[in-house]
Amino acid sequence: MFEFLKSGKDNDAKGKSIKIALDHKDQWQEILALSQETPIFIFKHSSRCGISSVVLSRFEKQISKRDDSYYQLHIQAQRDLSNWLAEELNIRHESPQLIVIKNAKVIAYDSHYALLDIIPKL
Repeated sequence: MFEFLKSGKDNDAKGKSIKIALDHKDQWQEILALSQETPIFIFKHSSRCGISSVVLSRFEKQISKRDDSYYQLHIQAQRDLSNWLAEELNIRHESPQLIVIKNAKVIAYDSHYALLDIIPKL
């Protein structure tokens, strides 16, 4: 189903990242499995926060240069999932927030404008 993530590219995307909605807890096992092959980026976004919108726009520009895809968790629509993820990963919930998973482990996370420093380091 998510074969394009394994290669890191979608042939139809032509150098653009693909946003995947993270809206079900049952996606978690697939995310962990995919993280064995490629870093998985999870962006927690709040549509009620101006900073979140600005940071999301800048993040999308960064990730498109890497030709990677990412999961977006919309906080207002998926509050319970967001809280579960924070507990599962033992990371305090913040928004906006970027979490990077590799080999089923968190390798980086940050929030607000500081999350923009993560991608250049990977």
